[in-house]
Amino acid sequence: MVETEFVVRRSGRREYFTAFVAAVVVSFILFSLNNWMELPLHALIFLVWVLAGASGVISFIKAKIQYIDVDTEGITLHKGLFNKKTTYVPYERITNINVDHNLIDRVFMLGTLKVDTAGTTKTEITMGSIPNKYLEKMSGCISGYIGKKRHE
Repeated sequence: MVETEFVVRRSGRREYFTAFVAAVVVSFILFSLNNWMELPLHALIFLVWVLAGASGVISFIKAKIQYIDVDTEGITLHKGLFNKKTTYVPYERITNINVDHNLIDRVFMLGTLKVDTAGTTKTEITMGSIPNKYLEKMSGCISGYIGKKRHE
């Protein structure tokens, strides 16, 4: 019987922050432009913040619908709202686990997990915006299972 060890979901931290900063910057630019020409300032700033809010909602939904199941037999990536896609990789096929942290990811304490498998040249599973504490737990658990399967 397959037991789920844990489930890891994306974080929307970076996207929320980006939407907020973009709204602040665009609002500041609109205020600055209003000194040179007459703009419908209230309507434009309202539109900017509505777009930032919509971006935040989309990021929240994306963070909730994309997740990885780690169980005793392998890992499964689930993604998609309307067009659902599930990718299952048993531990026997995993050849390499990569954890990437770019500069922005390090600021938000996030990272990207990439799982390579035998028999393919492409990365089988890729998921970004994973909090560091879950990345460490996940890579340690997967490495432990890979070691057990190969030594038994």
